[in-house]
Amino acid sequence: MLRILAVLILFSFSVKAQKDYLVTSKVDTLYGEIRIQSYDQIDRVQITVEKKKQLFTALQILSLNMDSQVYKPMQYEKKIMLMKVLKEGYLSLFAFRIPNQNNYDGRLFKKMGDLPIEVPNLGFKKILGNYLDDCESVSEKVKAGDLGRKDLDQIIDSYNLCITSRNTVNYSVPAEPIIIANEVTAAIGSLINKTEAEDFPSKKDALDLLRDIQSKVEKKETTPNYLTEGLKSYLSNVPALSDDLEKLLSLLKN
Repeated sequence: MLRILAVLILFSFSVKAQKDYLVTSKVDTLYGEIRIQSYDQIDRVQITVEKKKQLFTALQILSLNMDSQVYKPMQYEKKIMLMKVLKEGYLSLFAFRIPNQNNYDGRLFKKMGDLPIEVPNLGFKKILGNYLDDCESVSEKVKAGDLGRKDLDQIIDSYNLCITSRNTVNYSVPAEPIIIANEVTAAIGSLINKTEAEDFPSKKDALDLLRDIQSKVEKKETTPNYLTEGLKSYLSNVPALSDDLEKLLSLLKN
């Protein structure tokens, strides 16, 4: 009887672990025990698959599912954090960890194609009302106080319905600027080689970012701002790489 009970307990733990998974930037799905590690400027995730631990940065992850909760990487205040997806649509709501806290008590609004804003406590009516001013009916209710901080779900649903009903949402991806691919590729390769020759604490993370940028350039994809901002934060204190970094960033902007 005890043996059967032990087997059932082990099975329950195994089933739970298999429900947790992450999807990498290479669209590989890994199932296992997941732990989010928040420090520095980029969150990291440790996943244990069959007793083997692997470590990923938030830049290497498209999404993860842990305890039936979806998390996605988001750039905010020069950091790249794995945030809980509370509601998703043209206007989405995310929960994030406030500095020096373990709970996901922070709230972040993100409009498609726009910068995110933290859901404010002070100035809620004015700040959020202005943020949602492309939908006058919702914006006016927020500014008038008819929709407040306790009504976040209703605000999102009303705003998304407003935008959808107007049929003005353009979901197409902006055309990528025409750049001299060979020159950009050469600049990335040169910076990778010079970074490998240097010795500094964030070297591994910088190389991971450079290879992510290299991959996007090779696929003719737009390089997101969070990649270039993350790269600047890692290499800004390495004088020997400053010229090559500035050259690459300039090419990526053109």
